[in-house]
Amino acid sequence: MGEKKKILMVDDISLNHATARDVLGDTYELYEATSGSEAFEILKDIIPDLILLDVIMPEMDGMDILKILKSAPAYKDIPVIFLTADNSPESEVEGFQLGIVDYITKPFVPMVMKKRIETQIELSEYKKNLEEMVNQKVEEMEQMYDIITVSFAGLVESRDGVTGVHLKNTSIYFSAFINHLKKTKKYREFLPPSVVKKACRCAPLHDVGKIAIKDSVLQKPASLSEDEYNDMKLHSIIGGDLFDYLEDRIPDSEFAHIASQLAKSHHERWDGKGYPNGIKGQEIPFLARVMAIVDVYDAMTSARPYKEPVSHEKTMAFIAANSGTMFDPELVNEFINISSTIKECLETKEMQIAKKHYFSVKYTE
Repeated sequence: MGEKKKILMVDDISLNHATARDVLGDTYELYEATSGSEAFEILKDIIPDLILLDVIMPEMDGMDILKILKSAPAYKDIPVIFLTADNSPESEVEGFQLGIVDYITKPFVPMVMKKRIETQIELSEYKKNLEEMVNQKVEEMEQMYDIITVSFAGLVESRDGVTGVHLKNTSIYFSAFINHLKKTKKYREFLPPSVVKKACRCAPLHDVGKIAIKDSVLQKPASLSEDEYNDMKLHSIIGGDLFDYLEDRIPDSEFAHIASQLAKSHHERWDGKGYPNGIKGQEIPFLARVMAIVDVYDAMTSARPYKEPVSHEKTMAFIAANSGTMFDPELVNEFINISSTIKECLETKEMQIAKKHYFSVKYTE
């Protein structure tokens, strides 16, 4: 036999408690309170499956108790039934507006009350199960997007190990920067939790268009010629177009939209001299302006076949010197504010990458 469901009854009349005991005691685990203060003391120890709440009580009435319940995260989902002698339509309407699930007037018919309690507990369980199913589906979808991200990063890395490592590095700096910005008064409105999560997930995809760049350009162990550089610049258009195509074809269009912004616009400059579209200032999507800074930071602090890595300090000085030309000046200020955090990411990036579920493709002769 399953564990009994818990009911908390709040009523200042002892006779009502005795009646409830007779009707419900064999089926439910009944907790009894004669006032709001007693009820909240009980709630410190147990979370009932349903609350029976009288409306007319001294000190704190049922309406006041209900308002507190519905404002507290720990209690707001507990179904509440008003059990009261106040049968005025106004009281009933107010109760439903505040969040009760049923309204039983006294004197009540015991078996009818019991059936209505049973129904509301069943509905509450159904709602919980439905929410769990929805959360499970959301989690499955998020896992799917993680797989997409990892797979794309892995594909690029299989063609160009330098770009693969760059995608991983920038995702670390990008996440650190975004998690700082979301706490600031100026930027928190642009960064609700859902956007932060998707933006961090999309960050490793910003250079995915390089998968379509020919090997002679992508894998050249030296500086590119002007024509080669023009070919390389196509990666931002290719990546943007890829996610534009997906935007109307996957359930989470926002994910594709953010990925498109990062891929397409992270080489745009604040002064309008970037590519592919030469947009400037606030015309550049906010997340792409964030990516532009961390993209350059990693490019400078990483070794390449044709150059040695630049120190953190010199890289930060370069970014500061290009505030208002290459980069959004206000974002540069925020990036400099977390210089120590970014330096720590630089020094620990290999360990952080190892914790992520990226894969690396290596070929042997």
